[in-house]
Amino acid sequence: MEEKSFDFSESEIKEIRDLIWRFSGIYIEDQKTYLLSYKLKPRLKHLGVDPRTYIKLCKDHNQKEIDELLKIITIGETQFFRDKIQIDVFFDRILKKYLDESGKKNLNFLSAGCATGEEPYTLSIYMLEKLPHISYKVVGVDINENFIQKAKDGTYSMYSVRGIPPYLLPKYFDRIDENTWKIKDIVAKNVFFEKINLMDKIRMRMLGKFDVIFCKNVIIYFDERSRNQLAETFWSILNKGGYLVLGPAERISVITEIFEPIFEGNMFFYKRTDMMEV
Repeated sequence: MEEKSFDFSESEIKEIRDLIWRFSGIYIEDQKTYLLSYKLKPRLKHLGVDPRTYIKLCKDHNQKEIDELLKIITIGETQFFRDKIQIDVFFDRILKKYLDESGKKNLNFLSAGCATGEEPYTLSIYMLEKLPHISYKVVGVDINENFIQKAKDGTYSMYSVRGIPPYLLPKYFDRIDENTWKIKDIVAKNVFFEKINLMDKIRMRMLGKFDVIFCKNVIIYFDERSRNQLAETFWSILNKGGYLVLGPAERISVITEIFEPIFEGNMFFYKRTDMMEV
């Protein structure tokens, strides 16, 4: 009896790559498809199917398997207070000016591609520390259900909290054991999580309006078309004069058409313009 092969051919792995792009906007370049093949091999063994059968399963829109596929290829590497200098500049200069000009007493944040929750909780801590008189809500969304469950649990290793200033750690976390910390309710009570595909315009718009959207180290996995579509979605759910914060080195080609680049502290932030119809 011929042994079943779990190895993708070049054309088969590109079919899977294109399906991933259709489902999520994430585009895996040709030179990285071998990593995708390596990551999927254990899944095929677990299911006991060959590559062609697996491709058919995904093409038939088996939602459970699509979710598993996206869990496998998404990356959850992050930490608290990542890019701290950028966040400091945003809160100390950009956000305070926004509050002064708008007169707002409450803020809504979106953390797009929030992974396991470190960024949304970081934003909550910043609000408590820097703007304690302002009410706020932080919504974190990610396509990976496992990440969302971990974020809701709010329990983190020492590795995840390594970037938090030492004096803030016991203030906002309870120590569970030598290597484990749990977020305190004062931080978590204003943070909410949902499993959402960023490319799902309807679900994204159903979230409501936001003053600030953080989307950092996410669009680097998208192709240009998906980046532009996402930028337009962000524009549509931002309040007038609201801000989009990308990773320090990230760029979107269409962004200067619908956002005003604001250069502050040697980095760019993006302010929503009124040049586009919703």
